[in-house]
Amino acid sequence: MRIRLTIIFILFSLPILAQQRDSTFREPDPGYYEDLQADQLPVFPGGNNRLRNYILSHLVIPYLRLENDTTVIVTVDFTVEHTGEITNTRVRTPGFRQLDKEVLNVFNQMPPWQPGYLDRKPVSLRLSLPVSINLGNTKRKPYDVPVPELSNLPQYRGGGQALAWFIRKNLQYPPEARKAGIGGAVTVEFLVMSNGTVGNAGTLGEVIGYGLEEEAVRIVEKMPRWIPARLDGKAVTAKHKVVIRFELPKTASAQKEKTD
Repeated sequence: MRIRLTIIFILFSLPILAQQRDSTFREPDPGYYEDLQADQLPVFPGGNNRLRNYILSHLVIPYLRLENDTTVIVTVDFTVEHTGEITNTRVRTPGFRQLDKEVLNVFNQMPPWQPGYLDRKPVSLRLSLPVSINLGNTKRKPYDVPVPELSNLPQYRGGGQALAWFIRKNLQYPPEARKAGIGGAVTVEFLVMSNGTVGNAGTLGEVIGYGLEEEAVRIVEKMPRWIPARLDGKAVTAKHKVVIRFELPKTASAQKEKTD
């Protein structure tokens, strides 16, 4: 997941001296800012690079099922008050509901900006900021996520025993496998996202069939949030594997041997 910010303020309004412009994704023409009736535009603390890094480090990307690599632009309209506080945030054109919500959360939690000024007095300004987010194809198995050396690997909350209990509780032995007397171990590789959600599950190794792989993937995708991996103290997305064993009841195994 990569985030690119297009730092173009495309909608401005002032109290009393209100004005509005159509939004575009192009650089402003020369003199574009001259009629804004503001001597100085609002600035995020530390400038645009700090703004980009802030969004990159605070934005939680939800798991979205996508068939292709996709670039999503979420344009946020917001007001920088004369006090520097961020208010009245909204997504201009709603897209992925979960992603829009997470982007708005970042803006709503931002520290105060340096406000805009007119005639040496701070004024409230309405701005728009396009946030470009690159999302990977989640149907690729497994999705190729470069994982550097991690300081902490993903962990199931409660540890290995809790994970084993979750699998036993939720496992539904496929009827066709039970009827045929088929069992075995299925290895599932998946992603633990930086927010702990599980996604992009796929099986590894030779296929056993009889619905075992499908059931193993279903169990993994049903899992609650994990404790994500960490790199340099920051939560990151990482691959992980679990082995799900399908063991026939002894009576079924004995019946299978008798018929053989």
